Amino acid sequence: MVSFKVYYEANIANAEDVKNEIVTLLQQNRRQGKPNLEPGGPIYKWFTNNLMKFLTGPLGLSIERDGDVQYNLVTNLIGLEPHKYKEGEPEWMKKDDVVDYSETGNWAKMEHIIDYFNSLSDREREKIVKKPYEQVDKEVAQWDKELAEQEKSSEGRLKKDKDYEVLYKDGDYTWVKLKTKAAYECEGEGMGHCVGGYDPDNPNNTIISLWDKKGEPHVTLEVSGKEDGYQEMVQIKGKQNAAPAEKYKDITAKFVQSWMEDPEYNEDPDEPDRVVVGDGDNIGMISYDDWMGGSGPGRHYFFPDSKLWERIYKKEIIPAQKDRIEKNKKAIHKEEGQTYIDGNLNLAYMYLREIPKELGVAVVEGDLNLQRNLLTNLKNSPEHVDGDLYAGQNYIETLEGGPEHVEGDYKIAYNKLKNLKGIAKYIGGDLHIEGNPLESLDGAQDTVVMGRIFVGGWPIPDRFEPRALPAPVRGLHGDHRGSIRAGAPDFLQPDAIRDAFKWPDQGRTGLAYLPPRTQY
Repeated sequence: MVSFKVYYEANIANAEDVKNEIVTLLQQNRRQGKPNLEPGGPIYKWFTNNLMKFLTGPLGLSIERDGDVQYNLVTNLIGLEPHKYKEGEPEWMKKDDVVDYSETGNWAKMEHIIDYFNSLSDREREKIVKKPYEQVDKEVAQWDKELAEQEKSSEGRLKKDKDYEVLYKDGDYTWVKLKTKAAYECEGEGMGHCVGGYDPDNPNNTIISLWDKKGEPHVTLEVSGKEDGYQEMVQIKGKQNAAPAEKYKDITAKFVQSWMEDPEYNEDPDEPDRVVVGDGDNIGMISYDDWMGGSGPGRHYFFPDSKLWERIYKKEIIPAQKDRIEKNKKAIHKEEGQTYIDGNLNLAYMYLREIPKELGVAVVEGDLNLQRNLLTNLKNSPEHVDGDLYAGQNYIETLEGGPEHVEGDYKIAYNKLKNLKGIAKYIGGDLHIEGNPLESLDGAQDTVVMGRIFVGGWPIPDRFEPRALPAPVRGLHGDHRGSIRAGAPDFLQPDAIRDAFKWPDQGRTGLAYLPPRTQY
């Protein structure tokens, strides 16, 4: 059976959160030096008005066939999940078609749109306030095509020492510092971002690029600050402002760590003169907002094996962990020989390397929140969680030792899982496994999932050319869900997922294919 739904603004329970995220994105890009992003300007107006109308207006149609859900273009920009009604909310939020923004925004795509707007003349940029998203999306696609053609024609345009300076060679790859307008333009053309509009004569701005042996760029680094003084790496980008492709992450991390630890800029090891303040999570760095070194408070990124991070961890993080653990211990009680945690157990954002043994109880009577730590496993978990399990954005390689029974959602997205060995036997809500480098669904055969299963997170082309697929796969109105599903490995195709799990008697669990996060 095919069902059709239309979602209107009133049916997005947290539409204001979407706007706040977009405003934050604009602010971050403005701080990183991108021009024309001031409040009240045409770019700001387009994002907060035109884009919001597209995102929170009618989302068009979604198709549901045999439990497999497809959506339209909107869900290539923001993640949407079914809303769970909470007591005290307005009555309309009880409807089946109410959805929530799920913070899985494709911010790389939106940053690419910013770059396109900045490539326009002032006069043309003023006109964008009248353009709907669909028109801008087509214009960006044409711009990408033109950039690709320019890249082909730019071979041999740059001269060593004049246009660029070789910094370091690493096998078949070379790190270069760009020096001229021509070099900046080639970089922008080749990478599909706005660096071509930067000023190479700005003494406080340096652009570094990773080239292959053909001279084609693959990673762009932006450094702010004078070369003989304090410097901040503010951007680490792959093509079209996304994270660097997987094959370039290790080589980029190696260079960035060497750049940070250059002895010339580390006379005081606790207050280095070279720091990373943007995009560090694109290459596996750890973000920490409270560090007082360098330029003062704000987000900084550290390599987990660096001496500076170890000093910060011992001096600042461990004491904070102990304090929070002691507070959580007060909620532990015993009943009929078993230990319980009253209510929620919130251990998020604690930089934990393991779940504290002191909090090893049999049951958590609310949610268990472990997200955004440094966990590699779920050892010391409770056996039973009455609410949701949040364990996304860690470094988890195995689910063994985790809860056996989760009444609510089981969210384990964006970790390092290659299989599902150790997953709970019963999941009463949704299962989120998107953003993991899965090689199989081994371990799922005895697991019942009562809600929906979310997969995805792999890179997809900005433009999807439909293959010989049935119409529901292609979707409606340029649906990118079809492209995500089409790009999935065989074991993550709908029938394979259904065969991997132990399905409940009352029906088949639905599936949803999500676009990648910016940092994936």
